[in-house]
Amino acid sequence: MTTTMEPKVSSKAQLQTTTHQNAPIGAIPPDNDLNNDSLSRVVSTPPYSIFSSKTKGFIVFMVCISALISPFAATLFYPALNVLAEQLHVTSSLVNLSITTYMLAQAIAPALIASISDTGGRRLSFIICFVIYIVANIGLALQTNYAALLVLRCVQAAGSSGSIALSIAVVADVATSAERGKYMGYATAGILIGPAFGPTLGGALAQYLGWRSIFWFLAIFGAVLLFMFVILFPETCRAVVGNGSIPARGVSLSVLGYMAARKQANADLESMGPPEPKKKRELSLPNPLSVLAILKDKESAIILIYNGFFFNGQMIIAASLPYMLEQAYGYDELTVGLCFIALGMGALTCSLTMGHVVDWNFQRHATRVGMIIQKGKQSDLRNFPIEKARMEIVAPVHLLGTISLIIFGWTIKFRTHIAGPEIMLFFTGFGICSAFNATNTLLIDLHRDKAATATAAVNFVRCLISAGGVAAIVPMVKAMNAGWCFTFVGFVYLLMMPMIWIVMKYGQQWRNEAAEKKEAMEAKDKEKEEASTADARSIEPASSTQKV
Repeated sequence: MTTTMEPKVSSKAQLQTTTHQNAPIGAIPPDNDLNNDSLSRVVSTPPYSIFSSKTKGFIVFMVCISALISPFAATLFYPALNVLAEQLHVTSSLVNLSITTYMLAQAIAPALIASISDTGGRRLSFIICFVIYIVANIGLALQTNYAALLVLRCVQAAGSSGSIALSIAVVADVATSAERGKYMGYATAGILIGPAFGPTLGGALAQYLGWRSIFWFLAIFGAVLLFMFVILFPETCRAVVGNGSIPARGVSLSVLGYMAARKQANADLESMGPPEPKKKRELSLPNPLSVLAILKDKESAIILIYNGFFFNGQMIIAASLPYMLEQAYGYDELTVGLCFIALGMGALTCSLTMGHVVDWNFQRHATRVGMIIQKGKQSDLRNFPIEKARMEIVAPVHLLGTISLIIFGWTIKFRTHIAGPEIMLFFTGFGICSAFNATNTLLIDLHRDKAATATAAVNFVRCLISAGGVAAIVPMVKAMNAGWCFTFVGFVYLLMMPMIWIVMKYGQQWRNEAAEKKEAMEAKDKEKEEASTADARSIEPASSTQKV
């Protein structure tokens, strides 16, 4: 992929820039006032990413489409659950269990791929996910028994769930905090609209081509994505290519990138000296426990729990809507699938609009504290109230999503005209997805040097909570009716609102405390290393004298 690059910088400057950008955002700078020296450092800092705006747009579009594989895999066969139960000769409850097992696998798998992604690159991780996904869907299309369904659904989740963590990590690679809200909204559009439009597409496939066509469609979709990523997608991982100025090698180099690099090498062959020996990049082993390190952080843990519980609202609607619409209105699979469109349109509207609102609020707080924002340059967030800039957007949309969810339940209970629940589905999708995007953006701001791992932590908590919610929602609707069931869920969401205030009030303080502890530990490690080096040097002369 051809990119518009700004003037190259020396490797030393790149190292200094990378060190500065990867510093803990809670670290205390030596001077809190914006003086001429700090201003000159900002101006002379290389760009956060050398990718042009058009290239960034293409990259975000690619990851948005790739993120569809996870919600499509989860929801496409929702309308065919009853047919699948008949074909496999099992009860509806056992077929619904495949949804729960899928979510459990989806919670664990990204932790493995995230650690590979943060060190070995995004392209390699995407390719691994697509290959696993294609194989699993071919197996699901051919399977003939319930046990194979459960096992292959877990394999399918392992291949699809990593795409969510990778999509958000790519945004952290190429977008600064000042523009991250906009790009995060676009990148997560696939994650958010997938649960809404998936059942619509699945209902049409199941009704006209049979339930096996759902998995054949997913396999073909995965194969197309694999082909596009191998040919077109550039490497963005900052540990591999920095801000994009370090040449990619091996699997990190796209086919188009390889052709462009070879053409450039041939053109410059006469002016170049002997090629420098290439350093072999070391890949670290997957470490799923790195996700637990994110959960140990007090501020991140609160955000993750809030994010998981609140987004659970969209998942329980997606899981229970086919049952409720069939009971209340007698709709068939295709009509049920069409009713998901309102939920998807709410999520899509959120993706296209709320990211700009998040960026606007960031700029408003930057003006208030006197922070200069340069386009394409990462701002120093160490003394910036990033929690307020992000979470102030969450509070109003949290209320909107909660109230809409409650009203939706009662429209189903009283069997109003279908326009009633559809309107509420739109506002529910808008409110829940807006909160999801803003909290995800904040987590990336807090852990931008480990973006994929942070997103894997989001997936871990969200999927574990959603697995329980999806398993419980239909029995709850049967026992309590839809009105009281979603009123109960709404009441739980109202009790969660103080979590937003806690993060805004204490988040920056916790960040500074964590940064101070980290700096103290690094200082101790440095002292020990210097002491051991000094001891080694003092021993060398003595041993040399002894030999003489």
